[in-house]
Amino acid sequence: MASDSVTTLNSVPQLSPIKLSADNYLVWHNHMTILVGLHQLSHHIDGSSSSPSETIKSDDKDIPNPKYLSWLQNDRKASLLLLSALTDEAAAEVLGLTNARQIWCALESAYNNASVERVQSLRDSLRELSKGTSSVTVFARRFKLICEQLAAIGHPVADIDKLHWFLCGLGPSYEVFSTALRATKPAPLFRNLIAQAESHELFLQSIHGAVTPPAAFHAQHQRESSSV
Repeated sequence: MASDSVTTLNSVPQLSPIKLSADNYLVWHNHMTILVGLHQLSHHIDGSSSSPSETIKSDDKDIPNPKYLSWLQNDRKASLLLLSALTDEAAAEVLGLTNARQIWCALESAYNNASVERVQSLRDSLRELSKGTSSVTVFARRFKLICEQLAAIGHPVADIDKLHWFLCGLGPSYEVFSTALRATKPAPLFRNLIAQAESHELFLQSIHGAVTPPAAFHAQHQRESSSV
């Protein structure tokens, strides 16, 4: 009896702690892809599995198809994984849907908006993004997030555009650094560019302290003016 209870518990898929909302589709999608795959149910959401016939012939009679019953049980597990990881708002998008593939596609359609307006908005945000007073690490994290959002909706950013917009976003404090990087042939990989920018930031801080070079210049100018 105890063994049956353990078997039943083990047959229930582990539920996701991440709930899908309008703000976290990319994170949710990546998490759920891994979680569903961990349960060996990926074929129920990626379209590679179709439902077997519900019945089969045996002695000229229609009887339940064991393969269908097994498929249905696994599809319900996959559906449970998805439904348990939705906010109330997201759950409203899949009301009435009966299998995991339908649920997965409906959520993708609702939250992975690949409209022209969405693409243009993200690209504009990427072009206008600037480091400002944040660290290179924080700036790079924000930059990469927008790039990932564009890639997820089928519009990845070309490496040459990443290089150009990232260097522009660093601002005038990094003019010498950016000019040198632009002249480098072949152009550095984006991940290497970030590491180089972080290293250059540490170099600037070792010279000017925690402030940026323009701020350091302004502070020095004020000290010289006050001493006159």
